[in-house]
Amino acid sequence: MTGKRGVRTKAATPKSAAAKSGATKPPANVVAIRGPHAERTAAMRKRLIEAAIECLTNLGYGATTLQVVTDRAGASRGAILHHFPSKVDLMIAVAEYAAGKQNRQVARLLADTEPGMDRYLGITMATWDAMQRPPAIALLEIMMGSRSDPDLGARFPAVIAALEKHQREGVWEQAQSVGITDKAQVEAMTWLHNAAMRGLAMELMFSRDLPKANAAMKLLKHYKMWLTGQLMAKAAD
Repeated sequence: MTGKRGVRTKAATPKSAAAKSGATKPPANVVAIRGPHAERTAAMRKRLIEAAIECLTNLGYGATTLQVVTDRAGASRGAILHHFPSKVDLMIAVAEYAAGKQNRQVARLLADTEPGMDRYLGITMATWDAMQRPPAIALLEIMMGSRSDPDLGARFPAVIAALEKHQREGVWEQAQSVGITDKAQVEAMTWLHNAAMRGLAMELMFSRDLPKANAAMKLLKHYKMWLTGQLMAKAAD
């Protein structure tokens, strides 16, 4: 087709319905990239959750209200209600975030430990270290609060169940690496250790007597070493 002054022009082709509507389909191998708005949203959510952990650690569950968390985070009332319409919504998000932090802390503490017996025995003290940190204290506060809050009580157990499942599987994996075969006994030991450490962490909140708590943990560690010997002997029979 020839236009003005004899210049050859490309013939127009009909636009598709998608082009007319402005819609475009990205290639199949293109991954969506989070934009600035999504990053700001995620940052605000994290800011509110970490402020809630601080409030729970310092003030306790009862005194940790949405307004207190909003003030601590330096956010607006609208911002916290956008992310967490109720205190229970916030507490569940905090619990999930804190459980993840606790797991990662234990993993970091064990990263330089030799696989095998050292790592298997080291899980106990690494978990105790993590249990004394704000995320784990926040989890304890939420756990205690769930007893008197029916809505929280209905949703919180699933978070703790996931955390404990992760812990049981990790301990069992390490137990197998040293030749232990009695899974039921290992899971009972893990449950006992979790309960004992939670109790000691709560006692520590009141007594502030860390040497006494650490002495109790040494007894728990000695018990684990004794039981490990029993279980390894049983596996060798």
